[in-house]
Amino acid sequence: MKLNGKVAIITGAASGIGAATARLFAREGARVVIADIDAERGQRVVQEIAAEGGVARFISTDVSQRAQLQRMVEMTVGEFGGIDILHNNAFWNISKPLAELEESEWDQTLAVTLKAAFLGSKYVIPPMLRAGSGVILNTASIHALIAFPKAPAYDVAKAGLLALTRSVALDYAPQIRANAILPGSIDTGPTRVASEEERQICLRRTVLGRFGTGEEIARAALFLCSDDSSFVTGASVVVDGGWTIRW
Repeated sequence: MKLNGKVAIITGAASGIGAATARLFAREGARVVIADIDAERGQRVVQEIAAEGGVARFISTDVSQRAQLQRMVEMTVGEFGGIDILHNNAFWNISKPLAELEESEWDQTLAVTLKAAFLGSKYVIPPMLRAGSGVILNTASIHALIAFPKAPAYDVAKAGLLALTRSVALDYAPQIRANAILPGSIDTGPTRVASEEERQICLRRTVLGRFGTGEEIARAALFLCSDDSSFVTGASVVVDGGWTIRW
C-alpha cells in the first residue's frame, strides 16, 4: 500500500495509461479522481476500482478549459480534503506535417497536452504547499527526445513538458517533487488504431521487441509518485523498451 491515504488526480484516466495508473494507484491505497471528458469510460474505471474495494470519483473535465481544471481541483479538495498527487496525463494529437497543420489543431494539441499541465499544476500547488508536500507527474513521451514524422505540435508539447517539470521541481522544492515519465510504444488506443505497417516499424525500433503495456507505465508512475522516489525530482524517466538507445 505505497499510496495509502493519498489523494491522486489523474487526467485522461478514462482509458489507456491513465486508466491503468488509476487502477494501480487505487490498489495501492490512494483515493483516485478520474478527470476526463469521456464520462462513460471514466465511470467504468470508477466501477472497476470500486469492485476491487478501492475509492474513486469521476469528475468530467475538459483539460483545455481553464475553469474546468480549477473546478477539478476545488471539487477534489472539497471532497477529499486535499491533493497529494497530480498526474498530468491527458493529451491530444493529430498526424500532419507542419505546412498542412491548421492553427486550431496546433492550439488544441498544445492546450490539452502542455497548457493543461501548466494550469493543473498552478491550481494544485497552493493546496500542496499548505499541506507541506505533494507530487506532480507529467506524462511526456519519447516524442520529447526524438522528432517523429507528421507530429510537429505533439513533439513540441511533449518537449515542453520536460521544461515545465524541471521548472516546477526547482521552484517548489523541497515541499513538492515534480517528475516526467516518457513512454515509448505502448499497446493502448493510438497504437491499436495504427496500421500494421506502422506497428511493425515500432516493434523493429524497440529493443525489447514488443509493445509496452499501460500497466508497465503505471508501475513506473507509482515509483515516481510514492516515497520510493523520495530523492527524485526534476527527472525525466524513459520507459520505452530501449527505443531511444538505438534511435
